[in-house]
Amino acid sequence: MSKKILTIQDISCYGQCSTTVALPILSALGFETAILPSAVLSTHTGGFKDFTVLDLTDEMPKIIDHWKKEGIKFDVIYTGYIGNKVQFDYILDVKENLLNEGGLFIVDPAMADHGNMYWGLGEDIVNGMRKITSVCDYVLPNITEASFLTNNEYKEVQTKEYQDKLINDLLKIGAKNVILTGVEEGKELGAAASDGKNIVKVLKKKEEKSYHGTGDIFSSIIIGNILNGYDLKTNLDKACQFIIDSIKITNPDPSHWYGVKYEEVLKNYK
Repeated sequence: MSKKILTIQDISCYGQCSTTVALPILSALGFETAILPSAVLSTHTGGFKDFTVLDLTDEMPKIIDHWKKEGIKFDVIYTGYIGNKVQFDYILDVKENLLNEGGLFIVDPAMADHGNMYWGLGEDIVNGMRKITSVCDYVLPNITEASFLTNNEYKEVQTKEYQDKLINDLLKIGAKNVILTGVEEGKELGAAASDGKNIVKVLKKKEEKSYHGTGDIFSSIIIGNILNGYDLKTNLDKACQFIIDSIKITNPDPSHWYGVKYEEVLKNYK
C-alpha cells in the first residue's frame, strides 16, 4: 500500500519551488501526497518583483480540524517554508494527532541561504524551526539554516570540523537524523548526513550556476528515497546527481532563470 505524505509549506504559484515541486516529485516516486499550505504567493521571492502573498494561518486549523473529524492520517509529515510563527503550533498539532504510529516527521527548515534569512522572515521563525527540529526524525538544512538553528556563526569558508559541529549540534537539539546541504570542499559541493552514529558525505563537481528551488527538489528526492529504502550514502548520491542533472539541462536556456527543468530528469528517475 502506498504511503501517504502530508507536506506543509507554501504554494508559490510560479517558480518551481516548495509545494509545486514537492507534490509532483513525491507523487512520481510513488506516494500519495496531500498538502497543507501555509501561504499562497504569486511567485517565489527570489528575483521576482511585486509578488503577492496570502497568509493562510487562519485557515490551517480549520483544515486540521476537518481532517481529525474525517479520521485522516499520514505516514509522513514533511514541512518546508513557514512564514508565520503561529503555524509551528499547528504543525505540532498535526504531528501529534495526524501522524500514524511509527510515521516520520521530516523538517526542511527553508528559511535562509548565503548567510541571510529569506525575505520577511526573522528570529521568531528560527525559534519555531528549532522547536519542530527538536522532535523530528530528519532535519534537512543548508549551511546557513544549520548555523542559525544551532547558534553557530555562519562561515562561508567551511572546514570539516565546522560541518561536523553543525551536524552534531543539530543532533543535540533533538533531530534523530541530519542531512546537511551546501557542504563545500574546494571545487566540490554536496551534502553530509548523520544517523546519530556516523557521518557520511557525498561531494560532486560544483556547477557554475545556482537556481532557486533546488533545495526543495533535493528534499523531495531525499524523502522519496528514504521511503523507497535507499541507504543514507546512496540517497545523498542520487539526490545530488538529480540536482546536477537538472541544472545542466537548464543552463542552456537563459530565460529559465527562476528554477530548474527538473521534469526532464524526473521522468527517467529510478
